[in-house]
Amino acid sequence: MKDLGLFVAEYKNYLSKYILRGGQDDVLFEAYQNLVKLLDESSAQAANLLDIHNQVLKDVLNIRNDNDMVQWIYIERATEFLAQILIATDALLLSLRENVARDPLTGLYNRLAVEKMLSRMWANAQESKIPLTMAVIDLDNFKNVNDSFGHMIGDQLLQEISSVIKRSLRDGDEVMRFGGEEFLILLPKTDGAGAKKPLERIRKRIEDGVFTENKIKITASIGAAVYPDNRPLSEKELIEFADAAMYEAKAKGKNRLVFYGQLDDKK
Repeated sequence: MKDLGLFVAEYKNYLSKYILRGGQDDVLFEAYQNLVKLLDESSAQAANLLDIHNQVLKDVLNIRNDNDMVQWIYIERATEFLAQILIATDALLLSLRENVARDPLTGLYNRLAVEKMLSRMWANAQESKIPLTMAVIDLDNFKNVNDSFGHMIGDQLLQEISSVIKRSLRDGDEVMRFGGEEFLILLPKTDGAGAKKPLERIRKRIEDGVFTENKIKITASIGAAVYPDNRPLSEKELIEFADAAMYEAKAKGKNRLVFYGQLDDKK
């Protein structure tokens, strides 16, 4: 926790006010605003908060081991207070986890989400004996855009390309910004033949598009690899195969889709 002592003191302050003022909502709202700021993801857990609550409650009510004359209305209000705080911290945790896994520029999942998402799809493909296709998309000559128009226009271009990719995929497919001008796509339950259509649709829409107020034209090179067809031994190797296919697309003149199975020197 960022500062446990400060959190405990503030929690005691708001719990005391809430109990003694008859459970006023304005106290609870103020507690929401201030207590949540003192938490981080590792400490905002129900077990930790419940332990703090129990310790503070005894102090607030001045409960002693030899005193069992407790006014239970106070206990009920205190429990209500804790329940509301836990709801607020649950919302905080969900927000933190979602924000960490999202690219702030495009709103797409980022590479931090890749491991979790790919691991789940890889395990499902292996267990169910179904195919899984991964594609790597790299915008061609993107550096020229930044050099000619500046990074703000380059960022706008990435945002618009992200929208094109999302609109071109099917339900169940996932797209992530893998870094810079590179995107990674996961197509579960899809073999090479099934992946060709949505991937070519993306390539063609990027090629035909006119982007940003500067009317920029750009193309993309796409590499794809398929489990089990290309016999990757791990999720990492599936990414490596798709990346190798993307570089082959670059080498063959860019603005094309290449599958790992088309490489002459594939493993």
